[in-house]
Order: sequence, then C-alpha cells, then structure tokens
Amino acid sequence: MLKTFLKHEIQNLLKSRRIYLTVIMFLLLFVSVFTVRVIDYQKSINQYIADVRQAEEALQNLENYSHINPHAIHRPLVFSIYNQGYKFNRAISIEYYSPITNSITLNEEKNKLFSENNQLDITFLITFFLSLFILLISYDSVNGEKQTGTLRLLLTFPVKRQSFILKKILGVFLFVAFTFTIPYIFSVLALVFIYANLLTTSFFLSVFFYWFLVLLFIFFFSMLGIFISTCTTSPNRSLVYCLLVWIMLSIILPISWDYIAEPNLFDTKTNQLWQIYLDKNTQAHNTYWSGPRQGGTYHGFNGQYTFKSSVFAENYLYESHYNFLRHTYENYYPESREVEHARDDYGRMRINIENTKTKVFFFNPIVLFNDIASKIAGNSRDDYLRFLQTGRSIRDDLISLGYREGWLFDYRWLAMWADENILESEAYKRLEEKAEREGWQNIYEDTVAFTQSAVKFSFDMPPITPYNQPNPSFGEIFSRIATVLAMFVISILALWTLTWYKFMKYDVR
Repeated sequence: MLKTFLKHEIQNLLKSRRIYLTVIMFLLLFVSVFTVRVIDYQKSINQYIADVRQAEEALQNLENYSHINPHAIHRPLVFSIYNQGYKFNRAISIEYYSPITNSITLNEEKNKLFSENNQLDITFLITFFLSLFILLISYDSVNGEKQTGTLRLLLTFPVKRQSFILKKILGVFLFVAFTFTIPYIFSVLALVFIYANLLTTSFFLSVFFYWFLVLLFIFFFSMLGIFISTCTTSPNRSLVYCLLVWIMLSIILPISWDYIAEPNLFDTKTNQLWQIYLDKNTQAHNTYWSGPRQGGTYHGFNGQYTFKSSVFAENYLYESHYNFLRHTYENYYPESREVEHARDDYGRMRINIENTKTKVFFFNPIVLFNDIASKIAGNSRDDYLRFLQTGRSIRDDLISLGYREGWLFDYRWLAMWADENILESEAYKRLEEKAEREGWQNIYEDTVAFTQSAVKFSFDMPPITPYNQPNPSFGEIFSRIATVLAMFVISILALWTLTWYKFMKYDVR
C-alpha cells in the first residue's frame, strides 16, 4: 500500500509545472555555483603550487642558519568546493622565535567571480535555496488535496492517516533527495576526474557524510512544509507561513545572533581576552628590543619580529651577537609562547561563541547544517587552531635541534664576516652615519648590499620537520559531528511527532 501511495505522490509532483520550474532552477544554480567554486579552487591550487615552489627555493638559497625560514603550507581542500567554512590564509612563516598567531598569504590572486566577503558554495545553495524550494514544493501537500476534495475521498477508503502523512513526507523527501543526489554524484565524479591526484580517503568520507547530512536536511524541511500545510486549510495562507518561517530560519535568526546576542553575551569576555593578547604582545616586543647590543654589531631586525642576521664586524664584536641570541632564547622565546597562548584563548572563545549559537538554535536546521558541514570539510576554526599549532611544533623542533647541536649560538649562525679593516673603510663610515640617522633596524637592505663581498661562513642545512596534511578517519570525523548530529536527529523526531499529532486531528471535510 505504501509503495502505491509513494508512486502516486511522485507522479502528482511530476505533473506540476511549478515543480518542473523549481527543479530546473535548482539544477542551474547548482551547476553555476559548482563552476564558480571549481574556478576559485583552481586558483587556490595554483597559489599553493607557487607557495611551495617559493618556500623550496628560499631554503635552497640560504646563506646561514639565521636565514632558515621554512613554511607550513596547507593544501587547499578539494571539499572546500562544497563547503568553504572558516576563511584563512593557508601558509605559516616559521621564524625561530617569533610568535605564530596567524597565517599569511604568499602568492594570492583574487578571483573576481568569488568575493572574499561572500560565502558562495554548495552549502549556501542548500541552506538558502534548497530549503526554500522544498517549502515551495510541499506547502500545499495536505490542504491542497483538501481544497480539491481528494483528501476527503481518499480517507473514505480503509487508509490510515499515518500512512497518508508518511506517504506525503516520503514522497517529497524522495523527490528532492533524488533531485539533489544526481547532480551531486556527477559533481563528485567531475572532481575525481579533474583532481584525482589530490583526493584522499578523508575527501570521500566527507562526501558521504555531507550527502547523509543533506538528506537529513531535506527530510526536515519536507516535514516542515507538510506540517505548515496541516496548520491551515488555505494553500495561499500556508505559502505565506512557509515564506515567513524560511525567512526566520535562514536570515533573521543567524543574523540576529551576529548583531544582537553575540555582543550582549560575549563582548566583555572577548574584549578582555583580546586585551590580554595585546598586553602579552607588547611585553614580548619590549623584551625582544631590550637585548644586549653594542656598536658594530647589526642583529638584522627586518620587521617587528622577523629575525635575520647579517653580522659584519671585527671578531671580538661577535660576542655581542652571541649575547643577543642567548638573550632572545632565554627571555623573548618563552614570552612569545605566552603571546600564542593568549591568542589561542581568544580563538577558543570565538569557538565557544559558535558552539553556543548551535545550542541556542538547536531547532534551526540551517545553523546545525552549517556547523556540521564545516567540521566534516575540515575547515572550521578548530582546524585553523590545529594548523597554527602544527606550525609551532615545526618551529619548536627546529629550535630544539639548534640548541642540541650547538649551531644556535655559535659562529655558523652568522651571515658573513670581514677583515678587521672593514670598520675603517669610507663605505662603512657612510653606512654608520646613515644608521645614526635612521637606526640600524631600518637599513637592512643597505647592510646586506655592504656585505655582499664579504667572506661567508659555510653551514649544513639541518633536517626540518615537514608539514603533513591531516587526513582524518571515519571515527575522527564522526566524533567531531556526533553531538550536533544528535541535535539534528532529535529536532527531526520532534517535528515528526508534531506533524503526526496535527494531522491526526486534521479536519478533512
């Protein structure tokens, strides 16, 4: 009986011109958004290749240990085509002592089709457009049949109301699920064909979890449309109700959190954490600049925290440089880690705000969908913090290696050296006069040019820990989404109960 009902329901949907237009519009939007995202992803891959090449060339052209500046470069995720998630630059420049609190851009090229401030991806298409399409399909599922008299005639037969309402829900669900699944499968096959060498196990796991999540999303909105249809006898009125509910779930509630709830509930705490970070940063900066220095030794400050060393002096002045290195290691390095911890506390607070939003709007499938999708794709704020931590681990390993092997404080660290008469030359005196006017830290390029002809120390490149792209397993992905997924399922069961209860009392006359 149920199979017959489902067949009849899908046939009725296929007879409607409104349904055809809705499906065609959705398919066109899917193809358009997917194409734009593939173009943007290709640009990101090109940037990634350029970043890797630039980092490798920099390591090959080093002059001394102080110039070692490896990068942790996160390859753009193929699944970001479906869900962009939290936006961040995907390269970390690893200096010996500088705090790592954010990522950087090396070879970024703007995509004019994809604005940085917009979230144009398949997730946006689903939460904003597909939810509306489902409501437009299902808003008259019950009261429409009542208005034509079909519902009253059908229930004169030995048909249970439970079977009828289940037929309605499953009919809309299967129709929309099929409409989404077909282009989704073709899009995945296209990515397999284009980016076969970039696909990992985690990508296919994300594909499966995402598809399952979309099915839950479709099921929820299918029931929501039918529930609204049972709340009134007029299809026109239920259409208005559906539009109001859609605007509330997709626009008003998410925006209200960003502009009302978040500042009122969390501004004081986030401001405090941000101020702690700024104070720690200032304290570390002052420690960095208070190291021992004396005339003739240039420590190579190339920016606020960048540490590149070009030493040119008589031999006895190298001791000043050694003292500065040890001062930096013993004083500034520990404080730079406190800067990182302070910044992470702020980042974790932002994550708590997002988690609180999900808990407050536990009934809103759009909020839940966005939360789960970013965790499935591996581009949430949590993933960004893990990326920063990986870069710090590479830096800490490099410093520990230099300390154990001894080159962190000996002559091999130095850029170059010259004979004792260099300080008496006219060229050096002119450089010294300029340094008195502008400060040694502001004439880095002049000092490099001055010492190009000096005899250079030779050194061996130390082993550098490479950055490994994470590839989470099924269990790891599921554990990340389990709590929010449970909230999603509970909201679906609650809506099913309300729909069933409402239709049991529905007047079919």
